[in-house]
Amino acid sequence: MPHPRLPAAPLKRVLKRLQASESLTWEELADRIGVTERHLCRVLAARELSERVADRISCRIGLHPLLLWPKEWPRIGRPQASGRSQDRHAV
Repeated sequence: MPHPRLPAAPLKRVLKRLQASESLTWEELADRIGVTERHLCRVLAARELSERVADRISCRIGLHPLLLWPKEWPRIGRPQASGRSQDRHAV
């Protein structure tokens, strides 16, 4: 089963806004979100992010991932509906 991926655009917008509003260098921004400058550059160049990276970085800037991905985040980790109950004991 492939790992869930999220569009990078919402996080990129927030990171760029944070960098500009607080006059941070890219190195300072990378330090604030707990990644290397190289990793930050990869995030800013990416079209998609893994669920793990998206969660980690958004939480480090004080935002729940649900605020950045309101439609996508609730679907992560939920099995696709097959039309039948997943619970063997369901009525």
